[in-house]
Amino acid sequence: MQAAELSDRDLSRLLDEQIDAMRAVLASLQVEREALSARDPEKLLEAVSRKAASVAAADEADRRRQGLLERLGITERPGSGRRGPGADDGIGRRWQQVLALTRECRALNDANGQLIRGRQRRVDGALRILRGGLPAATEYDPRGTGRTAGSPRPLSSC
Repeated sequence: MQAAELSDRDLSRLLDEQIDAMRAVLASLQVEREALSARDPEKLLEAVSRKAASVAAADEADRRRQGLLERLGITERPGSGRRGPGADDGIGRRWQQVLALTRECRALNDANGQLIRGRQRRVDGALRILRGGLPAATEYDPRGTGRTAGSPRPLSSC
């Protein structure tokens, strides 16, 4: 068996591992989303723990793949004139799957982050009102410095 066949097989195996790892990240992000939507703190803690472990596994799979590519002198930059990960149809298909899963994970992680930030703003607003302040209506002066509109008034003075 030639070295190119062995390296293709090794790269295919590593890409399959990376695909599995990215699927685990995606699954953990979906569980995180469910926990956020259900406002279930126990499930959320479990999901965050699973997400951290799956991201670590995906990072490790990516490091191993990059290490193999470096040892083989293969570049990941398209159009560089060297043999890249798309040289074999199976490898190229796997690589495209890794990229698609990565995009999907990023989108879901961003959506989860927006959900968290929205809830945090609502909690901060409620706390501000309970402390006697007004809801955050931020104004900006000509220098771009933010300031809260109006003056705080205790809830009991209404």
